[in-house]
Amino acid sequence: MMPATSLPSINELVEQLESIAPHPLNYDSLCRWVESRDWLSMDWQSAVPPIEDLADYARNILCLEPFEVVLLHWPPGVESAVHHHEGFWGSVVCLQGTLENVSYRLTGTELERVDMLRAYPGGIVPEPDGTLHKIRNGSTTEPLITLHFYYPALDTLDGLALYDLETGSRYVCNEKAPTASMNLPADCYRSMEANAFQFKPIVSSSHVQCNVVPKPDPAVIEKMVSNYFDEQAAVYDAQDAQVLKRKQYTQAIDIKVASCFQSLHAVQPLKDVMHMACGTGRRAQGIQAQSGLNYSMHGIDLSEAMAQQATARGVNTRVGSLSSIASELDLPAFDAVTLLYAYGHLPDEASRLKVLCSAHAMLRKGGFLIFDAFDIADDNEWGPAALAQFEHQRLASQGYEVGDVFYRRNQGEEQAFLHYCTQEGLMALVQKAGFTILEMITLGYDNASGKEANNGKLFVVAQR
Repeated sequence: MMPATSLPSINELVEQLESIAPHPLNYDSLCRWVESRDWLSMDWQSAVPPIEDLADYARNILCLEPFEVVLLHWPPGVESAVHHHEGFWGSVVCLQGTLENVSYRLTGTELERVDMLRAYPGGIVPEPDGTLHKIRNGSTTEPLITLHFYYPALDTLDGLALYDLETGSRYVCNEKAPTASMNLPADCYRSMEANAFQFKPIVSSSHVQCNVVPKPDPAVIEKMVSNYFDEQAAVYDAQDAQVLKRKQYTQAIDIKVASCFQSLHAVQPLKDVMHMACGTGRRAQGIQAQSGLNYSMHGIDLSEAMAQQATARGVNTRVGSLSSIASELDLPAFDAVTLLYAYGHLPDEASRLKVLCSAHAMLRKGGFLIFDAFDIADDNEWGPAALAQFEHQRLASQGYEVGDVFYRRNQGEEQAFLHYCTQEGLMALVQKAGFTILEMITLGYDNASGKEANNGKLFVVAQR
C-alpha cells in the first residue's frame, strides 16, 4: 500500500522563500507571486495561532525576510481598526471563513468609505502602499484564517495609524501593540489625537456594491441571482413604482417594445412571444396591453417566487437557467423574444453569448430580439467604478471580466451580479450570435429617464 502523500506545509515554503521569492521584489511582482500559488492545497493549519482574546485576532509571524509572512486567526465577528498602510504594501489570502475588506479614503480631515471586497477561501485582497482599510471576520459564528504578505516587513506595529470612526480620534501604535486594534492597553499607543477627522457615512442608496473573490462559477452566480430575486419578489413591483427614474425608464422601454411588436404584426401575425427573465410578469402583461395584440405570452425566470407571479398574470412560465431551458423547447417557436433589465445578470461572456444564441434559435426567421444592457461608459452608474476596481482590486486574477460587479440591496442580505458592457463589445456579441442589429441607442436612466441621451442604458433591437 502506497503511503498517503502529505501536503506541502507553509513552514516548508517559508524555509525556501529566499530561493523562490520574486525578483525584483515590488508590489506587482509580489502580488503576481501570491496569485500564482494554490494556498488552499498547503498545510497551514498547524501554524494557526491560538486565540487568547475573543475580542481580538491573533498573529503568528512566520518570517520577516525577504518579506513578511504572517498568519492571522480571527474570532467570529472580530475586526481590526481602520488603519493606514504607509510605506509598506502586500497581499492577503483568505484561507478559511469570510474576509471582508472595507476600504476608506481620507481627504483633508474627512474620512469616507470607498468600497468593500468580500473574500472566501482562495480569494486574495491586494493592499498597495497607502491602503486605508479595515479587515473583519464576515461571520458571527465561524473563525476566519488569513495569510498576509508584506514588504518591508513589520517586525512591530510601531507607527501604524488607527482611526476610530465613532469618536474621530487618531491613534498611533508603538512597538508594544500586538494588533491593529482600538481596544489595547493605553501603553500600546504612542499618541492619541482627538477630533483628528470626521467620518462621512455612505449616502443612503437602494443598492451597495460588494465584490466577491474569487469570482464564483456561473452556476453559483445564477443561484445567487435567483436567491436575490426570491428575496425581493414580494416587494419588487412596488419598489419599482416608487423610484421615479426607474418607472419612467421601464415605461419608455415597454412602449418601444410594444411598438416593435406592432410593426412585426403588420408583416406577419404575432402569435407567440418569449419573455426571457420575465420576472413577475408585470412588464410582459403591460407590453401586451399597450400593443393591443392578442398573442401567447411565454416566460423563463431563475426566481421561482417571481415565476409564480408571472404565471398568475397569464405568462406560461418555466423556472430555470435561460440557456438550459431554451434547449428543451421545440424551436423555432417565437415571433419575438425580450430580455429586459436582465442581460447584465448573465454571469460571463460565454453565458451571454449562449443566451443570445438561444434567443436566435427560438425565433422564426425575421423575428425580433429586444433587450437592454448596462453601459460601462455611463458615469451615473457603477460602470466607471467597476473599471477602476478591476485594476486596483486585481480582479483579472480572480476570474473577473472587465465590467463585473457584485452588489446587494441596502436593506437585503442576498448578493447579486451585474455586468457592464461596452457598446462595441455588445454589438460584436449580438452579431456573433447571428443577428442583424436594427437599432442600438442609449436611453437615459438617472438623467433624461427613458429618452435618448448620452448617458444611460443600451437599448437593442436585433433581427434573425
